[in-house]
Amino acid sequence: MTNHSKKQLKVAVVGYKLAEGGLERVFGTTTKMLHDVGIEVYTIVLEDKIEFEFAGKLVSFGKYSKFIKYFKLRKYLKNQKFDYVIDFRHRINPKMEWIFLHFIYRNVKTIYTIHSSKLENYLTENKWIAKKILQKAYKVVAVSNGVKQKIEIEFKNSAIEVIPNSFDFKTPSNSEILSFKYVIAVGRLVKLKQFDKLIESYSKSHLPEKNIHLVILGTGEELANLEKKISDFNLQAVVHLLGFKENVYDYISKAKFLVLSSQYEGFSMVILEALNLGIPIISFDCESGPNEMIINHHNGILVENQNFTELTHKLNIFVEDEVLYQNCKSNAISSVAKFQSEVVVKQWLHILKNGN
Repeated sequence: MTNHSKKQLKVAVVGYKLAEGGLERVFGTTTKMLHDVGIEVYTIVLEDKIEFEFAGKLVSFGKYSKFIKYFKLRKYLKNQKFDYVIDFRHRINPKMEWIFLHFIYRNVKTIYTIHSSKLENYLTENKWIAKKILQKAYKVVAVSNGVKQKIEIEFKNSAIEVIPNSFDFKTPSNSEILSFKYVIAVGRLVKLKQFDKLIESYSKSHLPEKNIHLVILGTGEELANLEKKISDFNLQAVVHLLGFKENVYDYISKAKFLVLSSQYEGFSMVILEALNLGIPIISFDCESGPNEMIINHHNGILVENQNFTELTHKLNIFVEDEVLYQNCKSNAISSVAKFQSEVVVKQWLHILKNGN
């Protein structure tokens, strides 16, 4: 696909870093997606943490002190005369967001992205600042219909676009990485992901006795707590904390299924990636996200939100009901075709071209 507009669009995509979390991976994926359709992309980071793939010109302000970097960013945006800035930051500090609105992003067409149903992570806890962000933004893009609806209800604002996360198809290697059968969970080792409760649910299921292990990929501050939990339940032989992995696709592609046990989500990348690899899902039916990708008993199982007893029950069902499991597995790949980057990028182009 090529960009047929008379003038090449020049877009800055701004985030804190290209490392660690799902938001940051989507940040990198979006720069690649826009670059691939002929947009002049500048990938701007405010911290020197680069692990994920990206495209376009990388501009880092990570070496500067907190206040200097923001002056530098303002000057850079002003000098470069971007058609748009797409903002992929968490927005937690009301004072800082006032500065972004009235100084750093002044006279810039800014598209704010919101990636979670926990709106205060992207609009701050200050309702007045939140309303100003929604009013002053050129566009606000929510990652799911659930997030859009929550913004509409809380702020009486209906001018929210929905553009889901996208993925590039990755071909996993054929090599066997682990020698045992396993289910997998992926994410930062933080309280939000509730891996401690997942380990407990797994311990109560039939999976350990069937020698189906639990593999968890990720790093974070909950590592010691999770290690203690594994020890307390005497699961050292069957639960494995393998840390951060570059080739996460290889691990997911060999799993029996993926489990998501988060308190909340926006539009979980790991669900998309697993389904795209033909791996079905068991997930809580969070306030937003999972139910826009998972069709219950078609490509996975949706569990009553935060019901860990029910989660244990569904783990058992998915290893004991082979007909259901194989049906979900066979439907996995086709169920996410609409989230491929070449489809999703058309939604971005609709916003970017119509305003220019």
